[in-house]
Amino acid sequence: MRFTEIDLQTDDIMWFGVDINGFIFACTSAGIANVPEFVCASKERTDLIEKYFTEKTEKTTSAVLETPYIDNTLMEDAVELAEKGVFSFDAVTDNNEHKREYVKIVSPKKPLQYTALPDDIKNLMHDNGVSVDVTKEKFIHVKHSY
Repeated sequence: MRFTEIDLQTDDIMWFGVDINGFIFACTSAGIANVPEFVCASKERTDLIEKYFTEKTEKTTSAVLETPYIDNTLMEDAVELAEKGVFSFDAVTDNNEHKREYVKIVSPKKPLQYTALPDDIKNLMHDNGVSVDVTKEKFIHVKHSY
């Protein structure tokens, strides 16, 4: 089942991508940021990938805060993902409907590589590539699905 345009406006979708270096990153949309087509194409696939990284991946490194720590669930989740090797980005907007970016909030000290993932997860994420270098960029912008 697809994420609809209405879903994107009402749900805080956590989605995962692969950057140009093969590093894994997570974005949380907060109902305001752009969400790429590879996410919208299948809720089930997006949910399986999220479940893998949030529930099945082991911690292997430490987290590096990119923004001041805020005591909330999102920051706790972002730190936990970074401890698993995943870069974390959160939605930010400047009230310009066409500029709905993500800002890096937490980085892993040792990033997780796509090549290190189990084959079933690699297959699910095969089309999740984004032309960005998450080690260098503070903000990323993706093309909106709708």
